[in-house]
Amino acid sequence: MNAISDLWRRSPSICVAGAIAVLVAFRIAVVAASPLEIGPDEAQYWRWAQTLDFGYYSKPPMVAWVIWLSTSIFGDAGWAIRLTAPLLHGLGAFFLFLLGKRMFDARIGAWGAAIYLLMPGIWLSSTIISTDAVLLPTYAIAVCLLWRFRDSPTVVNACLAGAAIGLSMLGKYAALYLYPGIVLAAFIDRDTRKALLSPAGAMVFIASLVVLGPNIAWNVANDFATVSHTADNANLGGADFNPLRVLTFVQDQAAVFGPLTLILLLAGFALLAGRGDKQTATRELWLLCFIVPALAVIMMQEIISRAHANWAAAAYPAACVLLASWIDRAFGKVKVRPVLITGMAINTLIGALFAIVWVSPSIADATGASAGMKGVRGWGETTRQLVAKAEELHATAILVDDRETWHALDYHGRNMAMPPIRAWPAGPTPRSHAEEAGRILPGDDARMLIASTNEAMRPMIRADFATIEELGYLDIPLTAKRSRRFKLYLASTYHQAPRTPEFLAAHVVNEE
Repeated sequence: MNAISDLWRRSPSICVAGAIAVLVAFRIAVVAASPLEIGPDEAQYWRWAQTLDFGYYSKPPMVAWVIWLSTSIFGDAGWAIRLTAPLLHGLGAFFLFLLGKRMFDARIGAWGAAIYLLMPGIWLSSTIISTDAVLLPTYAIAVCLLWRFRDSPTVVNACLAGAAIGLSMLGKYAALYLYPGIVLAAFIDRDTRKALLSPAGAMVFIASLVVLGPNIAWNVANDFATVSHTADNANLGGADFNPLRVLTFVQDQAAVFGPLTLILLLAGFALLAGRGDKQTATRELWLLCFIVPALAVIMMQEIISRAHANWAAAAYPAACVLLASWIDRAFGKVKVRPVLITGMAINTLIGALFAIVWVSPSIADATGASAGMKGVRGWGETTRQLVAKAEELHATAILVDDRETWHALDYHGRNMAMPPIRAWPAGPTPRSHAEEAGRILPGDDARMLIASTNEAMRPMIRADFATIEELGYLDIPLTAKRSRRFKLYLASTYHQAPRTPEFLAAHVVNEE
C-alpha cells in the first residue's frame, strides 16, 4: 500500500492509467470468453465496415471505421468486432481523469474516471460494439479539450477541441448536445466567453465542421439518409403526452448511471445553489452545461412519445466528474462519500454479475434472467438451418421480412456457400440498410424460400407473389423456454403490389 501511495504522490496519472488498463484487460477477457454471438446491429456495423465510407444508412461512420480497424488486424471473429468497445471506454475514462485533474485536482479526476468505468451502462457497452461505445469516449475527450481551450485559448487548442467535437458527431449525432453546452457555458462563464470571442474562438466551430464535413457531404449526396433515419427514431409523429413517464425516464437512467449514483447526482442538482466557493461553483456549473441538454431533451422525448434508456447517455461523461466534485467538496460536510462508495460498489456488483452471465449464459438461463440475451444467441444455428432448408428446396434465394434477421444471416453466413439473402420491402422504397443492400433482383424469385417473423406483414408478402406455398414453421431453440420462430413459404414470381391506402387497409392485419 505504501508503494501505491508513493506512486500516487509522484504520478497520479500512471496510477489511474494502470487501474484503467487492468479493468479494460478484464473486459477484453470477458469479450473473448463469451459464447454469445454477434447480434443484428453489430452485424450491420460489420457489414458497413467492409466498405469504408463517410456515412451509412442509419448511423454516422465511426463505428464502422473502428470495426474495420480491429478486424483488419484480428479477423472477423466476434471478439475482434467488439474489441474496440472496452478500449475506447478506457480511453474516455482517462480523459475524464485529465478533465477532473485540470478543473479540480487529481483525486477528483480519479473518482470521475472510476464512476464512469463502473456505470452499469458502461459495463454493457464495453462488451458489445455500438455507436455509444464511440460516442461516449469521444464526448469525454471533447469536453476535456473544451476546458483546455477555455483555460488556454490558443489556435491549436481550439482546433483540437473542434476536431474532437467533429469526431464525436461522426460517432453518433447525439454529440450535437455539445453545441448547446458550449453556448450555455459561454453564458454562465466569463472565461469561456472570452475564449470563444478570442481570435481562436471561431476555430472550434470551423474545425468541428471540417471533421464532420465529409459526412455532411455524404448525406447531401444520399438524400440525407442518416439524418432522416435519426429524425424518424424520435417518433414525434406518434406523440402520446404523458407526464407520468418521467418516472420511467428516471428508472431507465438509474439502469444506465447506477441507482445510488443517480440519486446522488439528482441530490446534487438540488444542493448546487447552496455552494459558497465561487470558483468551484462556476466550474461545476460549467460541467452542468454539458449534462442538462441531453437529460432535458430526452426526458421531454419520453414524456411526449418514447425514448430509449441510452439516448440520454451523452449527459454522463461530464456528470461523472461533476458528481466526483460534489462528493469531494459540496457533500463533505454531510458525510456522503460513504454513500458514493456504496453506490459504486453496487455498480461494480452489477457489472460483475453481468460479466458472469455474459461468459456463462447458462447461469442467466437457470435464474430466468436471459430475456435480454435473445438477440445475441442462436443466429449461427438459425443460419445453418435456413441454408439447409434452402438447399433441400433448391431455392434460388432466401427472403426475410425483418432487417435484424437479414443482418444476422449476412454475418453468420459469411463463410457458407448459400443462396443470396434478400430483404422483403414493406414499402415502395427501402426503409433500412437491409432492404437497400438486400434488394430482390431478377432471377431471385424462381424458387424463393421465405422465412417470416412478422405475422402482421404476411398477407402483404403473399400478395407480392404469383405463387406461394406454406411450408410450416422452423423453430430455433435459444434457451429451454425460448425459441426463434419462422413461418416458411416457397414462392415464385415476385411483383410488389402497389402500396395504396386501400391495399394497406386490406392486407396489414393479423394472420390468425
